[in-house]
Amino acid sequence: MKKYLCKLFLILLFLSTFNLSWAQKSVACIGDSVTKGYGLKDSTKSYPYQLQQLLGDDYLVGNYGHSGATLLQQGHQPYQKTQAYKEALAFAPDILIIALGLNDTDPRNWPNYKNNFFADYTQLIQAFKHVNPAVTVYICTMTPIFSGHTRFLSGTREWFDQIQQLIPVIAKANGATVID
Repeated sequence: MKKYLCKLFLILLFLSTFNLSWAQKSVACIGDSVTKGYGLKDSTKSYPYQLQQLLGDDYLVGNYGHSGATLLQQGHQPYQKTQAYKEALAFAPDILIIALGLNDTDPRNWPNYKNNFFADYTQLIQAFKHVNPAVTVYICTMTPIFSGHTRFLSGTREWFDQIQQLIPVIAKANGATVID
C-alpha cells in the first residue's frame, strides 16, 4: 500500500510541475441570424468562425446563434427557449459575446414588451454567470438596419435607436463591456 501511495504521490508531483496555462479559454457567441451566419454560403464568413481564426488555438469559440431570436422572453422567438441557448449554457463559457436585440424591433415585440428588455437582458447574463461566475461578458451594439427592410417603416428605425441606447446602460449595470 505504501508503494502504491508513493507512486501516486510521485505522479501527482510530476503532473503538478507542468504549466497548465495551455488550457483553452471558451468563448460563446450568442445571438440571432447575424451570429448564426444565416444566408452565408460559406460558414467561414460568420463572425464566430472569423473570431476563432483571430484568437487561435488558445481559445475555443462556439457559435450559438439562432436565426430570428429575440432577447425579449415574451418576444415572438425568445433566445432563452432555443436549443442554441441550452447548448451555450452547457458550454459554460469563460467569455460570452451577446448580439441580440435586432429582432426585438419587430412590431410584435417592442411596442408590447419594451419595458421588460432591461430585466430580460439582465436575466440572460445572470444565467451565464450562474454556470460560470468568472465569465467575462461583452454586449454588441446592433448591426445597422437598412431602409429596404420590410419592417423599416413600421417603427423599427425608432425602436432600433431605443434599444441601441439601452445597450450601454445594460452593460454598465451588469459589469459587461460594450463592443461597437
